[in-house]
Formats: sequence, C-alpha cells, structure tokens
Amino acid sequence: MPTNKLWIEHTERAAWDSVDALRERLLKAESRLSALATGVDRMPQLLDLLDEAKQKYASDAQGHDQIVAQLLTLIERLQAELEAAKTPEPTVVSFAPSPPPRPRLDSDDLEEPRRVGRDDGFDLTAFTQTMQRRCDDAKSEPPRDLERLLTMAEGKLDDLTELDGPALRDAAVELAILAGRIYDISRLKP
Repeated sequence: MPTNKLWIEHTERAAWDSVDALRERLLKAESRLSALATGVDRMPQLLDLLDEAKQKYASDAQGHDQIVAQLLTLIERLQAELEAAKTPEPTVVSFAPSPPPRPRLDSDDLEEPRRVGRDDGFDLTAFTQTMQRRCDDAKSEPPRDLERLLTMAEGKLDDLTELDGPALRDAAVELAILAGRIYDISRLKP
C-alpha cells in the first residue's frame, strides 16, 4: 500500500465528501418521509377524493398523477375562459349605407288638411292652444301602451254623453289629447 502523504489526504478528503453527500441525501429523504407521514392518516380521504374527481372530470386518466394533471389543465382552461368573459367585447361600428326610408302610409299622405275658417264658428286655434296648455301642465308621464290609451279614450268617449258645458269642453280636450297620443304611437309601429 502506498504511503504517500498527499495521496492519503486526497483519499481521506474524498471519503469525507462522500459521507457528507450521503448525509445530505439521508436528511432530504427523512424530510420527505416526515412530510408524507403527517398526511398518512388522511391518505384514504385523499384517494377517495381523487377517485371521485376521476369519475367527474378525468375519466380517461390512468393514475393519480394523470388525474391531478387533467384537473390542473381544466382549472387553467376555466380560468382563461373566465378572464375572456371579463374582458368586454369591442364595439363594432358599421358605416354601411342604411336602407332608404320606407314611404309613410298614414292618413297625412292621403289628403291635405282642410283649413277651417272662423266663419263656421269653430275656433281651432283656441282649441289647440288649450290642448297644448293641458299637455304642458300634465304632471305625470302619459302611458306609452297603445292598448291602455285606447281603453282610456273609450272611457272618455262614454263619459261625453253625460257631460255638458265646461265639463264637456274639458272632456273633449282630454279626448283630443288621447287621440293625439294614439296617433303618435301608431305612427311608430310598423
């Protein structure tokens, strides 16, 4: 056996390095084992949950590692979908030419309104001014439902036979306002 002092030191140093490396590996293995040992009592629950997840979300997985991998893939995909749903869609503005307006088919196109003079005793200007004043003084928003307006007009029309004097004039103005609103709504409907 050689007795070279340098060779002996080198061999001894190599042996101690090996011992240190083995000690590190042993400590690492012991820490892994202790980490696994803390969850040993919960291992059956974990395996049951993994089997349940396999049935619901990863039916084609072969092992527990594939189940976890497929679950992680599913989570990532769902998170991406959630982020995509949170971002608003861009507004698309089209500058294509609009179709030409369709011709009006209401009664205004059929004949010119007849001018009524004061010689027949009918003062249309005073009547329309009264209607305008009554519309301006109205506190509530009139109903925009055509059926509701028609029902209200029928009720006013039925009431006209029982009235006379100023009450009859007021009811006629209210009926005319309802007729104007019905006319306005019916023009908007195709």
